[in-house]
Amino acid sequence: MPSNQRSVALAFGILATVTIVIHTIKKLQGTARERTSSDDTNPVHPDKKTNTQDEGSSHHRRSSSPSQSEWSELLPSHIVREHTKEKRRQEKMPLLAMKSKMYDNITMLDPQGQTLSKISKKKARWYVNKGLATWKDDGDAFIQLKFEPKARSEDGDYGRSTKQNICVSCGDGCKSQMRFSIIPHAYRSLFPKRYKTHMSHDVVLLCADCHLRVGQASNLRMNELEDKFVPQKRYSTDFEQYKVRSAALALINWRHQIPEEKVALHETIVRTYLSKSGGQVTGKEELSIDLLQSVIDVEYRIENPKYVPGPELVVKSIVDNDDEMTAFIRQWRIFFIDTIHPRHLPDGWSVNHPVACDDT
Repeated sequence: MPSNQRSVALAFGILATVTIVIHTIKKLQGTARERTSSDDTNPVHPDKKTNTQDEGSSHHRRSSSPSQSEWSELLPSHIVREHTKEKRRQEKMPLLAMKSKMYDNITMLDPQGQTLSKISKKKARWYVNKGLATWKDDGDAFIQLKFEPKARSEDGDYGRSTKQNICVSCGDGCKSQMRFSIIPHAYRSLFPKRYKTHMSHDVVLLCADCHLRVGQASNLRMNELEDKFVPQKRYSTDFEQYKVRSAALALINWRHQIPEEKVALHETIVRTYLSKSGGQVTGKEELSIDLLQSVIDVEYRIENPKYVPGPELVVKSIVDNDDEMTAFIRQWRIFFIDTIHPRHLPDGWSVNHPVACDDT
């Protein structure tokens, strides 16, 4: 199976797991509601009216939905983890979503009245405030330049098309929308200026769910690309320090849950470390929380001075060859289409759209 298909399969597998989590939780809630309905329809025998208060309290407990702890006991651990991650994502969604529309679709005209492109209100106001353009027809939908531009945009039909503020994949126009860079930002930020200036073609609008799905698939593909260069690890581990840190963590968090001989072993490891590092700790002195925390805070990872991030290795291998840069960008466009199957891309969007702007 090709690498991009494996990435898509893994991404859909993750999405399927999240779907199972939501379905299972809804099923549990439905079971709780059915149990409540059953309790309400069962008649109470006249001879059993004496313990009304106790039965009412018991009925209230039965009718309530399962608590988080009950779900954790009923569901497999990996399902609980996925549910927790999804809950946190939903909570962060309003913070990550765009606060305003991505497209204003202001039409920019040349001095002869020919359409050049669609631009944002911010950019249109900049032209007008600099005295380089005027608003046309007493409205705010068109500006006309007062000068002849040196070069015409290479965006063609895409640059002149009206773009909708909806998810390009599913068409959702909800508020939780996010920009998505088809060429991952980790690569795009390292490109030469002409590959990213005035090049909005590869930045699209997605809803939060589609953004998550294609983002996970993109991360998997990035890992596959970077693994080909056998990148060095950024950190190595000081296992002796890691062992001391683990002992200190065990004493702080689980001292009362582990056998006494294990406690004594952990204390010996920590005391030995403190004595070697110049700490004044006797064999009988109690290890305080602050002292144990100071041991935990010591860095056990060693940074590799020769480390080069994976994105730098990838971009460095293609940046001096225009053909390879073009192929790299277009492969990401194809991957985006194969992964998310967008149905609402703007008119003029194309895999073969120019990848660079030479007027920079």
